[in-house]
Amino acid sequence: MLNLTQNTKQQLKISSKQIQWLNFLQHSTLELHTKIEEALTENPLLELEESPNNEFDDDVLNASSLSEKSNFKDWDEIDEEGSSNYNFTEINSGSSIETLQLRQDTSLLDDVLEQIHHLNISHKQAEICRYIIHSLDEHGFLPYESDDLADDISFAHNTFVEESEVKEAILLIQQLEPQGLASKNPASYLFFQLKNNFSSLAEKSKVIIAQYFQEFANKQFDKIMRELALSEDELQEIQKLILSLNVHPLHAKLITTSSQEYVVPDYIIIQGMNQLEASLNSSSLPKIKINEPVAKNLKQQFSQNASSFIQQKVTQAEWLIQAIEQREKTMQKVIKTILRLQKEYFQSGDIQLLKPMILKDVAQIIDMDIATVSRVTSGKYAQTPFGLIHLKDLFSEATQKEDGNWVSNKSIQQVIREIITSENPKIPLSDSQITDILKEKGFPTARRTVAKYREQLGILPAQLRKVL
Repeated sequence: MLNLTQNTKQQLKISSKQIQWLNFLQHSTLELHTKIEEALTENPLLELEESPNNEFDDDVLNASSLSEKSNFKDWDEIDEEGSSNYNFTEINSGSSIETLQLRQDTSLLDDVLEQIHHLNISHKQAEICRYIIHSLDEHGFLPYESDDLADDISFAHNTFVEESEVKEAILLIQQLEPQGLASKNPASYLFFQLKNNFSSLAEKSKVIIAQYFQEFANKQFDKIMRELALSEDELQEIQKLILSLNVHPLHAKLITTSSQEYVVPDYIIIQGMNQLEASLNSSSLPKIKINEPVAKNLKQQFSQNASSFIQQKVTQAEWLIQAIEQREKTMQKVIKTILRLQKEYFQSGDIQLLKPMILKDVAQIIDMDIATVSRVTSGKYAQTPFGLIHLKDLFSEATQKEDGNWVSNKSIQQVIREIITSENPKIPLSDSQITDILKEKGFPTARRTVAKYREQLGILPAQLRKVL
């Protein structure tokens, strides 16, 4: 006999439209500009509004704001008193907007593969070279043994490949640009760069790379000087030579690549006469609208199926226009709240004045989800009187000082950076010593916390910071 039971439970479901909106909200200004251009190309019912603001300069984005009259009349004021010292006001369109270079996203090995086409080699040799190039890691190293590669290539191409053919292909690839690709590890790549340098200094450097690479990387200079009978001056010159070399085969290519992307600020913040002034850098975005006459004519001229297609495009266009408007309102609310919470920091630029603030603090004030605030701040930059900042960097946990006051952990990180900057590089401070100094300054912090903050700052441990 069947036993039927009934129970109730709560389950959170996010609709596809909500997911689409959250993904849209995360777009930066440049990404949104690209999204709008794509929509204009794909949707025949979208068109640009006739406005001088539609001109978009890829090199310099003018900083102007949405006027209070047209864009702020519908959203709620945050301050309980109904007024605020943090206004969105028009900024001179001639203001200079900074840009930051971002990492190149396209494959750095595309032109290396292209070079294979121009080599006077057999089809089999070219296939072996291509397989090896696709086996390189992100730094251009080849972390596989040649005999294993020979077996893999033989299996992949259903033909017999000898180990000697793989070794020959590796030597060939290492002569391409950038030279040294397919080196097995950092030590072999450093040795490769010195192979044609036969000076006394280079020869001694080769010995250290070949026999004492780990000791050199771990700054065990005393052992190297003792076992190789080197003076401190000699080892200093060797160190300078080795440190002047590229760290990996793709290092130089990363620096000299001409195809680079830029980030422009999504917010412009300036210090006015008596208040902070801010605007969204959205005036550079194309202003779009639905071409109603075209939509109407198309519906009249075509069949029912075509009309359904047209209605679909109208719906897509309406969603995009509404999403852009809602994105601006959401961003305005978030930046206004951040300015309110971090008034002292934005007035001075002193990170020591940055107050503890988490996403939940902002979300509660503007009555929005934490996920929404996260997407509005992640990947979004603000130009301030003291430079470009990533809004997500303003969020930090709180730490209590000995005097009872709470400070942002960003402040502690800044103190750690200052302590390490002023240390004696020949006798760098350990994490325990830094912990003791922080306690003297009123920051009771655990050693493991210091180590975590140091790593977040990208600072090496004491042993690796040591110099001769």
